[in-house]
Amino acid sequence: MRYENTYDPANAPKNLEFVKYEKKGHVAYVTINRPEVRNALHTYAYLELRSCWRDISNDPEIYCGIVTGEGPAFCAGRDVKFLAKHAGDGKRTPHEDPNSPTYHWGGGGQPQDVELFKPLICALNGFAVGVGLSIALQCQLRVMADDAWIGDQHTNVGRLGSPHEIYQALPRTAAAFLTLCNGRLSAQECLQLGIVNKVVPRDQLIPTAEKLAEMIAMGSPLAVQGAVRLYRLSAAFPASLTALARDLDQQIAETDDGVEGARAFAEKRKPVWKLR
Repeated sequence: MRYENTYDPANAPKNLEFVKYEKKGHVAYVTINRPEVRNALHTYAYLELRSCWRDISNDPEIYCGIVTGEGPAFCAGRDVKFLAKHAGDGKRTPHEDPNSPTYHWGGGGQPQDVELFKPLICALNGFAVGVGLSIALQCQLRVMADDAWIGDQHTNVGRLGSPHEIYQALPRTAAAFLTLCNGRLSAQECLQLGIVNKVVPRDQLIPTAEKLAEMIAMGSPLAVQGAVRLYRLSAAFPASLTALARDLDQQIAETDDGVEGARAFAEKRKPVWKLR
């Protein structure tokens, strides 16, 4: 028996505060919309992003998505000031608190959190660090503004993040430079290393991404989604490694140094590490 698709367009995410979401033809546009904090992500932005990824996955008329950021940055990673405020009150952020209905360790705002098998094009309008880099690397195609850059920055604030995913997605020396040294890669370096497909002036970013979307839409949607499914499976980690990575991330986040990193960032000073 074949069940008909029960997707209802009326249930698409709407009235979002931290993300812009729209559809044009067969393309969904996701724009992180917190420019006042360089599109840093907190609990509620994660929730909105997850609702968009889920809708892209469910809507049979959407063949691919374009992901970008509002303003001069793509995404500054997690909102460390949001984190520091909660830590200063002796509390976990809602998405890190197992007692919260919004609990999802790591935030849950990444495409992989809903097992999205439709292709995404990342339009890197500005710098991408931390979870912003993770989102970019989970897109199958990437177009980058010529003045943009990428980085990790987790260890700068006493966090671990997901270095194994960066190590798998990037050339290993480049990944180590980002995760261990908190280095940066320019747009031209990203192009030379094969991390992005194209580097263009900022005003050509979305039109270039849209050209790629048009090329995707010419193919069989089922075949394209099958390819994305295989891409993701070929890059998947063993369950034991994924569990260890999450456990280490949580352990390190809840150390004194994890709290100190966020506090030092919020206070704009150099952190004092105590190794505990």
